[in-house]
Amino acid sequence: MATAVIVILLLIVFSLIIYLSRLHMSIIAVSELIKELSSGNMNARLFTNSSGKLDAIARDITDLMEKTSIRLGFAEAEMQRMEAILRGMSDGVLITDTNDVVVLANRTFKKLLSVTDNIEGKRVMDVLRNAQLIEIVSRAIETWEIMSDEIAVTRGTRDLHLIATAVPIYSENSVRGIVLSLHDITRLRQLEEVRKDFVANVSHEIKTPITAMKGFAETLLDGAIDDKENAVRFLTMIKNHSERLNSLVDDLLALSRIELGDVKIEKSEVSLEQVIDTVFMTLKNKADKKGLYLRKSLPQDTQLIAADKDKLIQIIINLVDNGIKFTEKGGITVGIDETGGKVTLFVQDTGIGIPPRYLSRLGERFYRVDSARSRELGGTGLGLAIVKHLVGAHGWSMRIESEYGKGTRANVIIDRYL
Repeated sequence: MATAVIVILLLIVFSLIIYLSRLHMSIIAVSELIKELSSGNMNARLFTNSSGKLDAIARDITDLMEKTSIRLGFAEAEMQRMEAILRGMSDGVLITDTNDVVVLANRTFKKLLSVTDNIEGKRVMDVLRNAQLIEIVSRAIETWEIMSDEIAVTRGTRDLHLIATAVPIYSENSVRGIVLSLHDITRLRQLEEVRKDFVANVSHEIKTPITAMKGFAETLLDGAIDDKENAVRFLTMIKNHSERLNSLVDDLLALSRIELGDVKIEKSEVSLEQVIDTVFMTLKNKADKKGLYLRKSLPQDTQLIAADKDKLIQIIINLVDNGIKFTEKGGITVGIDETGGKVTLFVQDTGIGIPPRYLSRLGERFYRVDSARSRELGGTGLGLAIVKHLVGAHGWSMRIESEYGKGTRANVIIDRYL
């Protein structure tokens, strides 16, 4: 009997030892799993064949972590997509955390503010370096409201106009960060200025001949019509101003049609030599009256180009006509220059030339270097603007070179022959 009891006790002890050993191993395994998960290793897993409650808990933890890992993967992928979107936005975007430290600044933001360093991880107030921006961000943090304002910044030699918007990120009872966006409206402001200048210039250009015509007509009605010599002179002046007004309206309509895309460029094979001959034939009398020559300078193997013939004639007529207006001796040469693998059509005169500081503005509507003389010669100030648009419509580019007192050369880069 005693032997049986001892055997039973030994079996119980042996079973308890095995159980405790397995329990100890399970506890160690669970502990290791928790350590791995705590260290950020979301791929850690616990595989066991035991059916104990502790192992069941471990498996529940593993299942939970698998689901959590999947959710974190989705969240990380979504965050990467959002970050890619923010970094690729055309607007500048900067995001800060609760400590006012920059956590993200896209390339556009850095470009708009001329920032070359890596600003992520720095305090936002140390990064902005613009009193208006700092004020906008400070007001957003203090008031918990969206703040927006137009600011001006200088980037290199250009002044930029930006709409800055600071949006606070709320969390419970505090602001957890700021999203600052910059929208570039420089082009819009420039267009507004162009529109204002255009309206002012059109009003002035139209008012001048109308005022003159009105004055001459009133003079005739007051009795000058009976003075045959003066009457003819006044009527001639009225005719000249009406022609100038008509030219202005025609040029405005032509420019408007081009800018609206109503003028279609229909390219075909065009002989430059024939086009230049047509232009010279049209302007020969005007050049002869001033004693100016019209010359061609074409290579012997001049080939055909792809162009809209009528529009090309209009381009060259405007350029040659400008040359005639501002040339007192010598003449105008139209030719082809083949350098650097490109074909350039040029119109060169021996006129008064243009000071370098004015070259960048040539082609603007109503812009004249010498306003008084241009009006005196019948210019509307739209000729080069029309040329610029027609050249662009062909897919070409134009560059004007000039030396004051020695002449001007307009280059139309055609690129290549057919």
